[in-house]
Amino acid sequence: MNNELFIGPLIERSGKFAYDTFSQGDGLRSSFRYPRIEQARYDRRVMIAELRTDPCVSVHVCETLGEFERHIAEGEKAGEDRARSEATNR
Repeated sequence: MNNELFIGPLIERSGKFAYDTFSQGDGLRSSFRYPRIEQARYDRRVMIAELRTDPCVSVHVCETLGEFERHIAEGEKAGEDRARSEATNR
């Protein structure tokens, strides 16, 4: 089973830096909030590199918040469509 994971860009929240991830299985999740952007950037790069070695995960790195939000909306709609289809088939 191949799981798609979308990784959002670095963003500032309350003076700290973080990024979000989204997958249909886990939904929307936020990373740890780092006081320095370099720390957040390093953590994000390491996570991307590690996940790309996993053949069960398709990693999609989003460079803009708009791109990331579009993938979330598409993923949520696909999940709703799948749930509706499963309910109809019962």
